[in-house]
Amino acid sequence: MTTPKEIYDSKRKNFVNKTKLYFEFLTSEFDFDEPNYTFSEQPNGTVIMDEFEFNNSDKNLRITISNAYHPVDYGFEINLTDLNTGTEEMIHHVLKENQDIEQSYLEKASEFLKTGYGQRLRR
Repeated sequence: MTTPKEIYDSKRKNFVNKTKLYFEFLTSEFDFDEPNYTFSEQPNGTVIMDEFEFNNSDKNLRITISNAYHPVDYGFEINLTDLNTGTEEMIHHVLKENQDIEQSYLEKASEFLKTGYGQRLRR
């Protein structure tokens, strides 16, 4: 039987690996820098959020892709920040309750970003 910790660890591992895979187009096609990866943890060592930050200083844009695991957080988010104005907008999210262990929504989320915001990311 799979323990809650094993499920949690698999979910995090899948999020990190699949984010690297499915959002690689930001660096290869849209000239964003390699992502900065960070995580936040509670004092007991439990990780409560994984985050990837992609920056493009030429276009003054930042894309933050994160997944929060804490019960009061939203879950998965893609945020787009205009570095000239500081304006940040959440352009996509998936509630924690709607995520599976495999993190299968990530492929669709990357396509959503690429097709729905591609023109804005290229400008």
